[in-house]
Amino acid sequence: MDPASRSAGRGPGASSVRWGLGDFVWIYFAGVVAGVLLASVGYGVTGDASGAPGALTTALALFGQFGGWVAGLIWVSRRKGRGTLRADFGLGLRVRDAWFVVAGVGLEIGLSLLILPIVDLVNQNQDVVKDLEDSRGLKLAVLALTAGLVAPVCEELLFRGLLLRSLARRFPAEWAVGLSALVFALAHPLFDPTLGTLAVVPALFALGAISGVVALRSGDLSRSIYLHIGFNLLTTAAAVFHK
Repeated sequence: MDPASRSAGRGPGASSVRWGLGDFVWIYFAGVVAGVLLASVGYGVTGDASGAPGALTTALALFGQFGGWVAGLIWVSRRKGRGTLRADFGLGLRVRDAWFVVAGVGLEIGLSLLILPIVDLVNQNQDVVKDLEDSRGLKLAVLALTAGLVAPVCEELLFRGLLLRSLARRFPAEWAVGLSALVFALAHPLFDPTLGTLAVVPALFALGAISGVVALRSGDLSRSIYLHIGFNLLTTAAAVFHK
């Protein structure tokens, strides 16, 4: 059996898999709602509402969103799938695939150069980049850890794990990759519709498409996670050392 068939859930035991596109939708928005609710708790405890959110509020918001996604994926896997994130969505990291971090850095450089005219035209950074540049101390550590490690793992699980595999059961691989990449790219400006975020949508689509191809060919998320980490690494480091 080829890796694409395994990743699409067409191999042995595929008949037991009942998760799909509807699960992606509710898990995505459940994470967003959880992030907002926990951020509200943070604001209430710290009084951050009078200014920019501090480290605790930021950590709670990010934990709510990404923790909500992971909790939803675990629930779906146990109730509708094979019972583990590895078996259902391909979660895993192999040391021999770590060189994809370097590939991700190279991809980020290449795509940044391609969209440079658009970025220069809008002359505005993404909110997450501005937050990284403006933060200090513990909040900076929280944002850097999230952007550099937590977000790549959780986004790959949701978009290249659940979403891509659900689409691959319904459409040819090319369509599944393209659709999942489009949803991934457009999800970023959905709650941050700034010009800075809209300007990088083409690069995010390209990352989603390349990560999708890598995930389907390898049969799991190890290489796409490393690729995503590398893609985020340069921007995160540049923002951190921008001080």
